[in-house]
Amino acid sequence: MNNNKIFILAFLISMSCYTSWSQQKVDDTKPMYGDVEKDERYKKIDDDFRKAMISQYGSVDNAVNEYLNMAWALFYRNDLTTAMRRFNQAWLLNPDFPDTYFGFAAILEMQGKNAEATRFYLSGIKKDRDKERTVICYRQIAECKEQLNDLSGAVESITKIKMLKPDSTFVYKKLGHLYMKQGESKLAMEAYGKAIELDPNDAETFHNRAYLYQAMEEYLRAILDFDKSIRIDTTYVGAYVGRGIVEMKTGNFGAAILDFQISTRLDPKSGEIRRLLGLAKLNNNNKQGACDDFKLAKELGDPVADEIINEYCK
Repeated sequence: MNNNKIFILAFLISMSCYTSWSQQKVDDTKPMYGDVEKDERYKKIDDDFRKAMISQYGSVDNAVNEYLNMAWALFYRNDLTTAMRRFNQAWLLNPDFPDTYFGFAAILEMQGKNAEATRFYLSGIKKDRDKERTVICYRQIAECKEQLNDLSGAVESITKIKMLKPDSTFVYKKLGHLYMKQGESKLAMEAYGKAIELDPNDAETFHNRAYLYQAMEEYLRAILDFDKSIRIDTTYVGAYVGRGIVEMKTGNFGAAILDFQISTRLDPKSGEIRRLLGLAKLNNNNKQGACDDFKLAKELGDPVADEIINEYCK
C-alpha cells in the first residue's frame, strides 16, 4: 500500500471514530454527523480530510462524486450504516451538493424515520435549483429500493420524478416494470400504454408490454406487441425469444423454431436459447435435431440441458 493510500485510510478510520472521541456526541451514523457543533479538534480533522481528498481526487467535486458513488453502492447492497458514513463524508466535502441530502433522506426512510426523511428531501430539493440532481437522485433511490425489494418505495420515488417530468417515457416504462413485479397488471398496462403514447418507436416498451400480456395469458396481444418490437428493432433478441415462447405455448412450433433460430444467430453463445430451440424441435417431432441442440446448449453452459439430454436423448 502506498503512502497516499495509507494517509487516506487513516483519515477514514479517524472519521469513523468520532462517536467514541467526542464530548458533543458526533455520530457518523446520523445525517450531518448528528448536526452538532464540533470543537476545534474535529474542525482540524475535517479540514485535513478535505485537503487529503482534494489531493487524492484532484478537486472537491471529484472527491464528492467518489464518495457518493461509494454510498449508493453500499445502499444498493443494504449496508445502510456504512452508506450513511459515506454520505456524511460527501456532505463534509461539500454541504451544498444536493445528492447527500437525498441519500440521508432515503436511508432515514428505510429506517422508518419518515418525518426526518421528509426534512432532508426538502433540503435536497431546495439546494437543487434546476431539479436535475433531484431527478437523478430519485432514480438512484428507486433502483436501490427495488434491489432491496421495497417495491412500494421504488414506485414512490419514480412517481416523484413523474411530478417533475410528466412527459418522461422512462418514468412510465419504469412504473410499468415495478407494477408488474408487484402483480398490479392493470396499473402496469396503463403505464406501458402511456410510455408507448409518448414514444411509439421504443422497441423495449412493446417487448415489456408483450411480456405482461404473456403473463396474463393474452397470447394474441403478446404476439402483436412482440411483432411491433421486432419491426422497430430487427436485432432485438428478447423479442424473438419472447415471441417464440408464446408460439410454443400456443402450439405453433414451426414458427417458434424460426424465431429461436434467428435468436441463436443474434446471440450464438446463449445456451438457454439453444435449449429453447431444441425444445421447439422436440415438440415438432425432430428428436435428432433437438438432441443436437441440447448437447450444444450443454456445451454453452446451460444448467438445464443435461437433465433434458438424460430424459430424451439416451
